[in-house]
Amino acid sequence: MRTSSAVLSLAVVATLLSAQPIHAAEADIQSRQLKKIQVTAEEEGRSIVGNRTVVGVTELEEEQAQNFEDAIRYIPGVSIVDLGRFGDNGFNIRGLEGDRVALTVDGLAFAETVETTPAYEFFRAGRGSVDIDSVKSIEVVKGADSIVAGSGALGGAVMLVTKDAYDYLDATGNDTYFRIKSGYTSSSDELMTTATFANRTGPVEALALYTRRRGHETESWFDSSPIPTGSGRRSPDPMDRESDEVLAKLDFLIGDSQRFGLIGEYSRATNEIDNLSRVGGLGYLTRRADDDSDRDRFGLRYSWDDAGTIFDTLDWTADRVETKSRALTTILAGSGCAQNITPCVRSEDRATEQVLDRMALDFTKAWRGEGVSHALIYGLAWQQREVDFWAVDTRYIGTTDATSSVTIDPDQIPKTDVTTYSVYLRDSLYLLDDRLTLHAGIRYDRTEYSPELDAQFVDETGSVRDVEFSAPTWQTGVDFKLTSEHSVWAQVGRGFRAPTVRELYAPTSTSTATEVATGNEVTVWDSAANPNLKAEKSLNTELGYRWQTDRHLLGVSVYRDKYTDFVETVARIQNPDTQYQTCIGTDCTVSNGVRYLTPANVGDVVVKGVEVEGRWLINRQWSARLAWAYSEGEKQNGDPLPSILPATGVVGLRYDSPTQRWSLTGNVSHAEAKKMKDAALTQTPPDDFFTSLVPDYLSDAYTVLDLFGELHLTEDLRLNAGVYNVFDEKYYLWPRVRFVNEGTTTLYGYVTGDGIGRYSEPGRNFRVSLSWQF
Repeated sequence: MRTSSAVLSLAVVATLLSAQPIHAAEADIQSRQLKKIQVTAEEEGRSIVGNRTVVGVTELEEEQAQNFEDAIRYIPGVSIVDLGRFGDNGFNIRGLEGDRVALTVDGLAFAETVETTPAYEFFRAGRGSVDIDSVKSIEVVKGADSIVAGSGALGGAVMLVTKDAYDYLDATGNDTYFRIKSGYTSSSDELMTTATFANRTGPVEALALYTRRRGHETESWFDSSPIPTGSGRRSPDPMDRESDEVLAKLDFLIGDSQRFGLIGEYSRATNEIDNLSRVGGLGYLTRRADDDSDRDRFGLRYSWDDAGTIFDTLDWTADRVETKSRALTTILAGSGCAQNITPCVRSEDRATEQVLDRMALDFTKAWRGEGVSHALIYGLAWQQREVDFWAVDTRYIGTTDATSSVTIDPDQIPKTDVTTYSVYLRDSLYLLDDRLTLHAGIRYDRTEYSPELDAQFVDETGSVRDVEFSAPTWQTGVDFKLTSEHSVWAQVGRGFRAPTVRELYAPTSTSTATEVATGNEVTVWDSAANPNLKAEKSLNTELGYRWQTDRHLLGVSVYRDKYTDFVETVARIQNPDTQYQTCIGTDCTVSNGVRYLTPANVGDVVVKGVEVEGRWLINRQWSARLAWAYSEGEKQNGDPLPSILPATGVVGLRYDSPTQRWSLTGNVSHAEAKKMKDAALTQTPPDDFFTSLVPDYLSDAYTVLDLFGELHLTEDLRLNAGVYNVFDEKYYLWPRVRFVNEGTTTLYGYVTGDGIGRYSEPGRNFRVSLSWQF
């Protein structure tokens, strides 16, 4: 399959290279085309940190990004956290990942991470998602910026902005726009179609966008596996994937300066997985996963420009987002069956639901005094998140529909309301004829947790209770132009992250033990909540130099980020001055105190590194780019931070035809190998099923070439195509193999023999899309 894909891919690229202009006189075609697809993304972004990247819709279209992993492919030091059946679980920026990187869309935070029995992978829900074709810009912030991103922006933030009707319409007057795009991705055999409709009639603007995707598992480098089932399978498990997303917006224009709008999003995604790599022995004769991930959003928005003396713009938003994830695992077992009828069917049904309500009011104000200009933003917000979880285990009699037992498991977390109040202010001052820029901002957040104890979550430890966190954060920076082309900048910022519901409350449990001195049987803790947790904090310091002309850009920065009060699960001793006897069957032991697990703030982590960015406009046809990032991290006990990415870099060269009819881009991505000294630990959290002290697999260095381009067939018809991993390099990504362990058990990530192959990246593959607009 890969050979035929390569031939077709190279043929497409050859077509792009040899294509001649259809009508040379129409040299302005691309500018008009871009007007219709390069939606007016907020290219400047909201953050003012010195190290950030805004990926606009033009880049997403040209690079044919089908998901967020594709979108950040060429941003060194940033990766996707890929865990579990629902795919990605957020972003990794400078070694911090998951809930420690803020992830928002239109200012709305994505769902919290909820994990239960992760080692057996019956359920591991991601944080939800939005289809990338609904997004017009992705702002990737490296380093803390809690001023605009709020809780979670420790290592950075990823802020998405969805498309609007006015992105596609003329500035004034009635107008209508329609576009349809269809594409194919060979690595996952995915077919996609996106239809976009925008209209302005009088004072009403409307947008309707629908994206449909149908595909399969993303292939590894290997075409097949000599071992079809079990941990030695080197090909990914077969999967059928489907997703549908609708984005709808309706705006009412009120005069020249006000608008009132309605927003709706509907997202449905399903995965059907045949877990062939998990089949083995009598325990799992077959194993199947059926997963659903839903996300719905309903919102109101109001904006007012040039409204008065205390603000220039006012934006009010009110939204509700409902995120639901369900995982149904069905197993055909050859042992442990009711009534000794084998084989038998059993199922594990897990689900989580999170509902987010949010209201926000944001202002901007700019003015100029004598010798100084100000650009002020300020605002306040209220949000409430409801987090819930449930699980049902069903055992069947043989392979019939008759059940032998239906067990509603105790909830892993209590149903909890999380309420947050926020207020922020940031001012940018421009002095010395704009040669000197000063930034200063402050934010205050207060978060309250209200867990609900009921029959499904019984806390016998008595450790679960209402808790609250409050945290001021700040940021300051300076940018000074030494000359018209050379400048230096520095920034210092404080970030924070309040614990998630899972970290606070999941789970609590007790058992019985015998006091040696009295012989009394008492209840002792196995795991307990910790209401005295502190919010995690970061102090991010960065220095940079920038050389920028009309044709050149070179930026170098060095940074040091210190993170304090990290939350991890630790083992502690209850009543250490009392001797207890505990028994498992007939095996009894005596100890001083009883060991239990609880979340706690542990030590500090320091991450430091260097990043380089460069661009060169060689002439009207040729341009080049480069980017490189290196980080290293260390825990307080001297252990490395394993989640740090190896040093990565990208070098790109682009050619635009003189008539702007076609273009071709080549990007070379390189990553260094992950070394054992940067991954091996001396101690690991007691309940961390994923991280072993010494990893069984490390990623080697690799270099990959991607070629992609576009061809304007007519004024309104455009072809995009590309070949990725042109030289068919076999390679592995560190974020994907760092949790993989060698062994024969059925736990998550265990492989034997050539089984590591199923975690490899795709070999040579291609993508092609065709879009038509009018």
